[in-house]
Amino acid sequence: MNKFTTPAIAALSAVAAMLALPAAAADLTFTNTTGGATVGAGPYKLTSTNSTYSVLRFINNQPVNFGDLASLSLTYNAIFGGVGAGGARIDVVTDADHDGVEDGDFLIHLGPAGSFVDPTLGIHNSGNLLAQNDIGRYDLGGIGGSAYTNYQAAYDLAHDYGVLRFSVVLDSFGGANKTMVIGKDGLAASSAVTGGVPEPASWALMIVGFGAAGAMLRRRRTLAAHTA
Repeated sequence: MNKFTTPAIAALSAVAAMLALPAAAADLTFTNTTGGATVGAGPYKLTSTNSTYSVLRFINNQPVNFGDLASLSLTYNAIFGGVGAGGARIDVVTDADHDGVEDGDFLIHLGPAGSFVDPTLGIHNSGNLLAQNDIGRYDLGGIGGSAYTNYQAAYDLAHDYGVLRFSVVLDSFGGANKTMVIGKDGLAASSAVTGGVPEPASWALMIVGFGAAGAMLRRRRTLAAHTA
């Protein structure tokens, strides 16, 4: 075997390895607003009574389709009333035709599966809501789907819909008053991307290998010139 062949093969192997890198997840960034005005760094207190509600908006700073989301979670501090009976929930505001204008929305309920009611006070984390495929957590009525369904149905219906923002809605629906506090980074989401970032060693191996392959080609041309 030619002594330059091994580096060339190594270069090709490095390229193949780079192409085969698993998908990574990129964290989304948001601008927080409430009542239409950009707000400060938080934390934010949301309150609701039997006739009022509060909304905290997490506006996407980058385009993403619902089907490309890898995770979605909310961390909050239930100060009074807990969750359930309509509050709190996440309103996913969508852009089906990708013109930058909202044209629908659907709801994701917080709390335990089945009842979605949790009167326990204190700090809670929803966990990855996209991994919770229980029936009833999703209300797709705002985009023409079922009002009592699951993540898979949301994925099937809204896979290609752009997500403009996630709005955390605290609404007592005529029931008991509620209060919760959410930090600036209380809502976290990530999207799947098509490839990972190559390790420095992979780049180095590829560069060395291609250099050696070039040297091999030059040597062959030199030998051919001498024997012609």
